[in-house]
Amino acid sequence: MPILKRQGSILRLNRLSVAISTTLTSVIERVQAQKSDHSTSHLTIPVQDHRFSGDSSLSSIRALRTDAEIGDGLWICCHCRHENILRHYKGRFPFQYLRCDRCNRTLCPECHASEILSPLPYGMICAPRPAGGRDVRYCHVCSACGLSHRAEMGEGAVLDFYGVTCAGCGTSSYGDWPRYHIGNNEPYRRDPDATFAKLVDQKADDAARVAFHWVIANPESESNSAF
Repeated sequence: MPILKRQGSILRLNRLSVAISTTLTSVIERVQAQKSDHSTSHLTIPVQDHRFSGDSSLSSIRALRTDAEIGDGLWICCHCRHENILRHYKGRFPFQYLRCDRCNRTLCPECHASEILSPLPYGMICAPRPAGGRDVRYCHVCSACGLSHRAEMGEGAVLDFYGVTCAGCGTSSYGDWPRYHIGNNEPYRRDPDATFAKLVDQKADDAARVAFHWVIANPESESNSAF
């Protein structure tokens, strides 16, 4: 009889250990499930970069794949902040018409462009003659219709921006059209998104510089606004 009692107690202990282990396993599984739920919900929180919110978006640039779609550069309109793709062509009209795709305004010195198009100051500009029959890497843009004209070499190494009649609208240039140097398209082709971000930063820096100069030139306005 004592042997039977001992066996019964052993059976009860085995059942109790099984019940406890089952309960602990279910508790551990629930805790792990809760942890995984918290981690999953944490990873799915959307993050937005406010630098590119609004009208300007990188989604259209990221969607481009071929060189023809990507183009050779980018310029941001100073009027509506729309990003326009630059494409460089051979011949007399290196970028054809440079008008904003959104507001239809022409490219001006206040607009920001990538390395393919760098603004130049007015006045006499000297540049070496291109070798091997290559095109001149300078151009100016008609301020009336936006048609780009490749600059011509004058006497010696002086670029000629004067006395040009626009082939698009017939407007004459007296050296007052915006001038640009035609640069390299490799930085833009390598990373269009980085080029766009750089242009946005340049535009912000220019806006801050203009605001600073205005405050310096109008100290009385700053003192009045403090009261």
